[in-house]
Amino acid sequence: MPLPFGEICTLLSRLEEIETSDPPVLPKDKYPRTKEIIESWFKSHRRPINELDAEGTAALLSTLLPEWRTDRVHGIQTANLYRILCRAMELGITRRPILEQYKQPGKGDIGLCLERVMRLGGGPPAKPVVMVEEVDDMLQMLAGGSRHSGPSIPRLPPSSSEQRDKTIGNILFRCEPNEGKWLARLILKDFSPVRIDEKLILKNLHFLLEDLLNFQRDFHAAATLLKGEFQDYPCRPDPMSERLHKRGVAARMRPVVGIKVGRPKFDKARDVKYVLSTLAGKEWALERKYDGEYCEIHVDLQKSTDPKQCITIFAKSGKDSTQDKKGLHDTLVKSLRLGQPDCRFERQAILLGEMVVYSDEDREIMPFEKIRKHVTRSGVSIGTDADSQPHDHEHLAIVFFDLLLLDDEVVMNRPVNERRNWLRETYLKIPGRAIGAEWRTVDFSDIESGEEKLLQQFAAAIARRTEGLVLKPLNVPYFSLEGDAPDKRYIKVKKDYLKGLGDEADFAVIGASYNAQQAATSGLKAHAVKWTTFHLGCLTNQEDVRRNNARPDFQYVGSIDQEKCIPRPILEAANNEATFRAKPYDPSKQPESFDIRTFQVVKMDHVFNEPLVFEVLGSGFEKPSNRNFFMLRHPRVKKMHEDRSWIDCITFEQLQEQGEVSRAAPEDSEFQETRRWIKRLEELLPKHRRKVEREKTASPKSRKTITPPTTGPRRPRQLQSPMEPQLKRMVNELPTPLPSFGVERLPSSPSQRPPLFQRQSSKRQREDTSRHLPLPKKARIESNEKTPDSSRSSVISTPLAELSTNIDPPSAREASRQTQRSRALSELTRKVAAFIGPSRTPSTPSNNASPTPPCSGSKCPFASATVYLTPCISKTLYITEDLLSMHNIHVVTSLSHWDRASFAHSPLPATVSESQSHPGMRKIVLVERKRRAAVRDVVKRIQGLTGGAFRERVEVWDWRVLEECKKHDRGTDKVNRHFLGATVWDSRRERPMFVKECDWL
Repeated sequence: MPLPFGEICTLLSRLEEIETSDPPVLPKDKYPRTKEIIESWFKSHRRPINELDAEGTAALLSTLLPEWRTDRVHGIQTANLYRILCRAMELGITRRPILEQYKQPGKGDIGLCLERVMRLGGGPPAKPVVMVEEVDDMLQMLAGGSRHSGPSIPRLPPSSSEQRDKTIGNILFRCEPNEGKWLARLILKDFSPVRIDEKLILKNLHFLLEDLLNFQRDFHAAATLLKGEFQDYPCRPDPMSERLHKRGVAARMRPVVGIKVGRPKFDKARDVKYVLSTLAGKEWALERKYDGEYCEIHVDLQKSTDPKQCITIFAKSGKDSTQDKKGLHDTLVKSLRLGQPDCRFERQAILLGEMVVYSDEDREIMPFEKIRKHVTRSGVSIGTDADSQPHDHEHLAIVFFDLLLLDDEVVMNRPVNERRNWLRETYLKIPGRAIGAEWRTVDFSDIESGEEKLLQQFAAAIARRTEGLVLKPLNVPYFSLEGDAPDKRYIKVKKDYLKGLGDEADFAVIGASYNAQQAATSGLKAHAVKWTTFHLGCLTNQEDVRRNNARPDFQYVGSIDQEKCIPRPILEAANNEATFRAKPYDPSKQPESFDIRTFQVVKMDHVFNEPLVFEVLGSGFEKPSNRNFFMLRHPRVKKMHEDRSWIDCITFEQLQEQGEVSRAAPEDSEFQETRRWIKRLEELLPKHRRKVEREKTASPKSRKTITPPTTGPRRPRQLQSPMEPQLKRMVNELPTPLPSFGVERLPSSPSQRPPLFQRQSSKRQREDTSRHLPLPKKARIESNEKTPDSSRSSVISTPLAELSTNIDPPSAREASRQTQRSRALSELTRKVAAFIGPSRTPSTPSNNASPTPPCSGSKCPFASATVYLTPCISKTLYITEDLLSMHNIHVVTSLSHWDRASFAHSPLPATVSESQSHPGMRKIVLVERKRRAAVRDVVKRIQGLTGGAFRERVEVWDWRVLEECKKHDRGTDKVNRHFLGATVWDSRRERPMFVKECDWL
């Protein structure tokens, strides 16, 4: 039984009464009344709704929730709809001005104006009654006329506008005036002032519908399941039965290749205190958020013999953008090994990633606006008029961060840490083209330790110019059918979400314009809203205006709409304040009081002779579409200043300088930038949680490293992992034959602890690496075995620790106490080692000798170095305990720690990365030169790092060089006799070469 369109209009009209009630409905009463109306409507229409088939149910959902149909792009704006309605309804000179009243503030939107026109027409509407399916067919036809609709929408011939107008007129002549109003709003996909509660609609239609759309975000696919496989389940069971039914169908809900999957709920981190209270007591994954475009990648190998034809890419909106992102296809084929015998899946897979632009010349991820030069929108380049041509060294790249489906395995039902392990086995890393998002796990059961690590990682993300972090709860699937608790949602942490951290400036408001649809959602009375969009300008001649009273010259830089960008009190105040400053704007000539420079025609209704002042907040800077200058990204208004003059607002030159600084690398170092952000973040914490006098309590043995200046090409800001700190050893690890490095136990009092960037991770975090081991679920997904070297690792690291360069020294008494304890600790190590193993007495200087100072300056070869010991010398106490302990070095237990593409070892738990590459540190391999076969073998392993594409220099030395550097005063010229060679990158052959210093190598 079809459902009349008028019944839906009745529901929408009742919801509109709540929004337009006078006096207004209180916010606390709005949701209960909305819920009551929706539930009552569905109860009274339960029988006809249940009798709908899959097509009718999909049509009902498409009518109630038109914005979900991202595959349908009608391509009709308010001005176009006005002309279409005039032609379709054959409006004469009498009724056209009434329809055109939508342009006037206080007269309502075009839907309300159409209702007035239809009431003036007189007479009852024609028969038969308009049905929901007819309206859905009309919307499908409108979408077919737009090239921006999805590929599943049938295309209409170019000369189909007459047929379009005829179809719309046929339906309108059979509609009641109230139905015509909602039909016009439906065509615009905007029911304003009504805001449909999607969750209430879906739940009242069927209790399984919301969960089904999470797995298959397609109305027709979900309706087919409800009318087929799940038809025996009641639409609205009682709460107890609902939970039982959901558990019963959970195993039968699965994603389908070719149908967009939903996205989990995201919360914005508006307050540090709220975030920490949400994270408390549980383990979370901290994942870097890259500034790119979301991609949901579907692969169906049964679709075609051509691997590229097997790929489908969905955008965040749900639109099929496969052809628009064709520059990514080759990378996906190679990374996923499609069509190759070592492909990790046999039939199908669904992966998630972020598409970015990568520069081979700069070796870094490029800013977001670079994407529009490499990606089209429905085959058309949009917003590139002011951009340069794409460079040969720039190309699209993909950053993988999740896996949802692998053949018959529904991986999305597994926790995030398991999904990441499956993901790393599914794709092959390709430097600069296919990588994995950096991440780490943090246990917030110790809230203070977790808080420190969160601040560290967030500060490091800001310093590296990424968007921020995404916090994902561990041990929770991609979607949870057991409720929507806050601790099961993802949390986005960006600096502009937190008070006082975003980029902001004062802008002059030079004019404004009116939009009826936006005015309906403002929450203000119709007559109180004269303008909904405000246009911003920056002075280009501020000094001349101040000194010589010159005519102001404004550069138009952007506009801000009231919807979600201007708070209601500011909107009301701005409308009141600007009433006496507004003059009609004529784009053919300059205003009376100032000049305006524009890069395009600005749809401005009025200019303000005396500009207003808005304090605007943004999330970084970007070059907007068709513009060659910087402007705040996602601008929104914080305040309106009535006590400030527009002359003192930010100038155009200052705006560009701020944009350049925010996008450029830190002037001093990334470490110093990170420290500054940590300090700013700590100021947001409650006062009793802030760390006071951290610098005065630093450990006397804290390692100090100065990163040497880079002479080669720049490292990628977003791809490189955080540098590893000095490896430390705790008392409970004394039996392990590893160097002590003189690290002391931290004070127990929080107020006496060292800074964030010097703390050690807890024992539980050292054990946390087991959660990153690959899953032995499928025979084709082979777990990576630990290397013998990595299995001996008993040390951990914290990000940023190795960069501690400006730490105040402790008192002399404290240094003396810790030095004595360090000697006792070293002596105890030797005694324990002698008791449990063969006697080995290293020939070292007496313990009574004064301690050797740490590496300093550039003479010592081991200043700012990370060292790998070959297995034949890695357990020699004379080397590990006596010689290495004299230097501030970082010992790695496997060469794979330098390999960006290797998963042969578990990642260290305190690093936001899947591999440890130690960027910026000197890499040294110590060998026993008498074991020539072993030396040749380690050289081959070095050349094979990153699949033979390791660009960094690795030096090979005989271990006896340590004996030459006991006092750190031997220059390179005095120790060269122990130098065996080093790798250099051959840019012509695109592979590493080993330059040897001895004949036998």
